[in-house]
Amino acid sequence: MNIAKNVEIKNSHFKSENIRIEDGSKLTDVQIAAKKIVIKSNTSLTDCKLFSDGAITIGENTVIKERALINAFKSVSIGDRTIIDRDVFVGGMQSEKGQIEVGNDCVILYRSYLNTTRKISIGNGVGIGGYCLIFTHSAWQNVLEGNPYLFADVMIKDNAWLPWNVTVLPGVTIDKGVTIGSGSVVTKSLPPHVFAAGVPAKIIRKKETGRLSVDGKNAIVLEMLSDFRRYALHYLKLKNTMFKDPHSFVINFENGRLVYTLDFKNIQAGDVIVSFLIPINIKKMYDWIELDTLDSNTSKDIAKHLIAFIKRYGIKIKSPSS
Repeated sequence: MNIAKNVEIKNSHFKSENIRIEDGSKLTDVQIAAKKIVIKSNTSLTDCKLFSDGAITIGENTVIKERALINAFKSVSIGDRTIIDRDVFVGGMQSEKGQIEVGNDCVILYRSYLNTTRKISIGNGVGIGGYCLIFTHSAWQNVLEGNPYLFADVMIKDNAWLPWNVTVLPGVTIDKGVTIGSGSVVTKSLPPHVFAAGVPAKIIRKKETGRLSVDGKNAIVLEMLSDFRRYALHYLKLKNTMFKDPHSFVINFENGRLVYTLDFKNIQAGDVIVSFLIPINIKKMYDWIELDTLDSNTSKDIAKHLIAFIKRYGIKIKSPSS
């Protein structure tokens, strides 16, 4: 057993001969059983249960919330910065092929059900809304009487989005960047970057996946920052003033400035710089958030508030510790 000194464990039980829990993790009212348990740094598990006959691996900065239950016979693997919401159920009828893999920066929301009779593979940056149903097993009536049956893996690739109440049937692959309409039933595999909806789901259109022009992105960022400034003022109660022109946006807070700029002029010591691509010399002198690469280097609270805020737009900035 290898548990870091600054791990917080309260009223939790483990059944394994090989346990590693890394720095900064917090486990409260947790029950875990597996041959090998690895919980990486700064992970938070609360009132949840995880079971496997193989390995269970939970990535860095991942959150598993109350009453979540995760059971997969072969193995459970959940990546970094992923959120498993309250009352999520992963399990059902088990087999020697039961397995779940969830990538980095994913979310599986309230009361979703994932059946792990076979393998479920979820890529990076996947959003699964509440009350979604994902099945790898479909059989009940006697198959020798001609009734249907199917046992097959499900794969959901990077950056796909399943809003609330989506059902996925066995054997389906949802490719990269696919968006599914709420309430849809996905019975067949879908190619990359399409919008599909309906019962059964059909491709409605090919999504436009090319990058926006600089002017197009700039207009969106100016709108987001205007929204963030109001959020900071009225919700976070952070007094501020602003200055903006067509290519920059400055928010003055009591403890410093947040500066969105395209030309890097008129910036001051202590500013947090926000832009699409930031020159190396600017990165060496200032805290920064880079929108094109989704990278950042900042420890300032207002920057952390902005990073959290723009997640609602699907912009997932990596922190320096990621």
